[in-house]
Amino acid sequence: MGALDEFVRLLKQKQKSEVQPQMVWATVKSVDWEKRTMVAIGLVDDLEYYDVLLGLGHTYKRPKQGSKCLLGVIGNHVAFTFLIEAENVEEMLVVSGQSEMTVKEEGFIIKRADQSLTQVLNDFIDEVNKIVVINGTTINVAAVNLIKERLNTILK
Repeated sequence: MGALDEFVRLLKQKQKSEVQPQMVWATVKSVDWEKRTMVAIGLVDDLEYYDVLLGLGHTYKRPKQGSKCLLGVIGNHVAFTFLIEAENVEEMLVVSGQSEMTVKEEGFIIKRADQSLTQVLNDFIDEVNKIVVINGTTINVAAVNLIKERLNTILK
């Protein structure tokens, strides 16, 4: 039986190497951004995919409900599914150590530890606006505040 056992082992090894990564087209049914997961429905077979990961470590995407998406299925197990791409994304989060960058439809959020670039720039502008010039021309506070408003339309 030794040769038969070896044949079966080699056959199983060959089958495992033949397993291709699986990708599935689906529609986003719901998103749980707090848990970084979603539920999607397969376009071809209407199969529901639960707890689909919205990222694999440092980059996460929040797809819009109802948008089409491409899912990766790890080891051909529907329980191990992750988002590859989506046609419409409401938000993206990139994390590297203590640094975070969030891209939203409304603008960008850039943070490092407990510091936000938006707040640092706003604090700077507020301090510049306090400058009082004794002799000469003082700063144009209205223009600086306009710059601050423009900045706040980009950075959130």
